[in-house]
Amino acid sequence: MKVLLHSLTRGGLFLLSFLVSVATLAESHNLNIPSASQAMIAPFPEDRFMGREDASVTVIDYSSLTCPHCADFHTQILPRFKTDYIDTGKVKFIYRDFSVDPVATAAAMLARCVQQDMYFRFIEVLFSHQKTWSRASKPRQSLVNLARQGGMTETDVNQCLSDATLLADLNAMKNEAISVHGIKATPSFVIGGRTYVGVTSYDVLASLVEAELKKSDFRKLKTAPRLF
Repeated sequence: MKVLLHSLTRGGLFLLSFLVSVATLAESHNLNIPSASQAMIAPFPEDRFMGREDASVTVIDYSSLTCPHCADFHTQILPRFKTDYIDTGKVKFIYRDFSVDPVATAAAMLARCVQQDMYFRFIEVLFSHQKTWSRASKPRQSLVNLARQGGMTETDVNQCLSDATLLADLNAMKNEAISVHGIKATPSFVIGGRTYVGVTSYDVLASLVEAELKKSDFRKLKTAPRLF
């Protein structure tokens, strides 16, 4: 452990302390999440996103799967936003986990373990049924039941929640959110490189995106070749 602590960077020290707290809290929920010593520092995990990869505007959503306000966003605002901006090719929407407790961490791990083409469908199910599984006396069993909808068996769930590399990947994501974007609460959004906390309505989100679309259009016009 002394060698590990000596080799960690400042960001790594944050990650180690977070892993210790997650592992300690997870014991009380019987989630069987790997300990801090098992979860090594990992590279930033591959982003999961909706929309065109080359869309004019990128929106990054930092949410925790047990956060009620995040559930409100995903069930009340995102569906309309998806229709108007993501499905039309205007926005690339990236979802990144910023888990605030061990139950959210376990749910985030399971979402990463379902088939990739079912990822956002599973995230939708987790948010729409959040009150049921996140407040259950045995959240692990509730998550197992939901994971079956994503095609996972209980054995798959056990293997997923024991994956130290996956846990480290997700915490690398959280560490980067704090150090690069200054994320402190959920939900938070990065739009056009700026961080916004708690976008509470469709109109607010749409206005922020429209402003970035105008900037994008201006940049394209400015760099377009002159005809004469």
